Amino acid sequence: MDDHNNDQNPTVSSLMDKGKKFANAEQVKKILLLNTAGKSSPERGTFDGFPNSEKMAGLLDRVRDAASYIRDVEDRAQEQEFRTQELLDQVRADMQAARSQVQAAEQRTREIQAQANALIKAAEDRARVAEERAETAEGWLRRIAEAIESEFAPGSDEAAAIRSSIGRAAVA
Repeated sequence: MDDHNNDQNPTVSSLMDKGKKFANAEQVKKILLLNTAGKSSPERGTFDGFPNSEKMAGLLDRVRDAASYIRDVEDRAQEQEFRTQELLDQVRADMQAARSQVQAAEQRTREIQAQANALIKAAEDRARVAEERAETAEGWLRRIAEAIESEFAPGSDEAAAIRSSIGRAAVA
């Protein structure tokens, strides 16, 4: 049973070629192998010119079985290809949705960062203004303290007048 025997019959060759594409090519090959002219085998009898109708019917059944098997395999392959395409489409859609979500999250992050930066800047500005006011207030307090010390020194007339007014207020 050599493969070159099938080269004489184009239909068998074509079916054999299709059968080789599938996982169970050996089974298809066995179904399609034919008894070629001039060959004999113990289970088929000897060649006498033209196969009898019983052999032809068996051969036709085997060809139909092989063709049906090939159609089934092709149908399953098409169905798997369709499912694969559906899955790919779904994965693409999911990836696009994920990309959109990531972009939205990145945009929201940028917005939050901008708001945070604005709040930080405002807080820094308020702190700077408060520091300037505190420095100004401290300066005025120093001047007031210096004025009080210089004006109301222990031996000055103003200090004596204040003491006497405090004393009269205490007696009254």
